[in-house]
Amino acid sequence: MPDKLQTAVSDQRTEPAMNPHQSTPPGDRNGSISQAFVELAAIGGEGGHQLDVAHTLARWSLRLLDVSGAGVMLPDQRGMLTSMAVSSEAVRLLEQQELAADRGPCVESHRQARELVFADVDVTDERWPELGVLARANGIRAIHAIPLFAGDATVGVLNLFRPSTGGLGGPDSRLARSMAATAGETVHRLQTHAQAPVRIDELTAALAEATVVERAKGMLAVRWRLDLDTVSAVLRHTARARRLRVGQLAEAVLTGTATVDFPLLVDPLDADDD
Repeated sequence: MPDKLQTAVSDQRTEPAMNPHQSTPPGDRNGSISQAFVELAAIGGEGGHQLDVAHTLARWSLRLLDVSGAGVMLPDQRGMLTSMAVSSEAVRLLEQQELAADRGPCVESHRQARELVFADVDVTDERWPELGVLARANGIRAIHAIPLFAGDATVGVLNLFRPSTGGLGGPDSRLARSMAATAGETVHRLQTHAQAPVRIDELTAALAEATVVERAKGMLAVRWRLDLDTVSAVLRHTARARRLRVGQLAEAVLTGTATVDFPLLVDPLDADDD
C-alpha cells in the first residue's frame, strides 16, 4: 500500500490557522485522545452502526486536529460511497460535488486506497479543476483525505478540510491515521455482523409507534436514496440528540413539523456519543 502523499504543489505559503478546539491543556488533550479511541472501538459492539462510526470520527477529528472541517464517507449497502457525516454545509457541498463527478481527493483516496492531499486549492489541479473554485469560495485552502482500512480493503474515507495550505503533518497526521485505522476496524466488525440473518431493528421493534417509524423510514429512504438500515440509524441518532423517542421524531417528520438532516451535521462540541 503506497504511503506517498499525492499533492498539488504551490509556491504560496500561509501560516497555519489554529483550530479553536485545540486550545486544551496537554493533559486534557491526552485524555481526549484516549476517549476518542475508546468511543470509536466501542461502537463495534451490539447495536452499533457504521453511521455512528462516521459521526464519532468526524467529531473527534474536529476536536483534536488542526482542521476547520471534517467529513466521513462510507459505502452504503449497495456499495456506493456516500457522505455519512459532515461538519458544515461547505463540507457537504464539497463532498457532494466529488460524489456527483466521481472524482476528487476524497473519492479517489477511497478508490486508490491511499492518502491524497490537495495541498493548495489556489493552484489548479487538472485532475479536479472545478473543486478548487468551490473550496476557495468556502474558505478552504487544502483537503487531506485518509482512507479507512479493513485489512487491505478500503471501507471508507476520512476527509479533512484546512483553512491553510498543506496537509496535516507531524503528530496530527499520525493521530488522524490512527483514528481512521480504528474506525476502519470498527466498520469492518459492524459489516461482518450485518452479514448475519437480518433481524428487526431493536429500536423499531421496541416501540409502539412501529408503523409510524416504518412509514417515516420509507419516506426518507426514497428522498435520500438510502437503504432502510442507514435511515433507521439516522433517525435513531437524531432522536437521541434531540432527546426524543424515535417514534416521536418519525411522527413529526411525517406531519412536517420536524426535519432530519443527512449527512449528519457534526458539531465538535456535541456531547459524547453513547
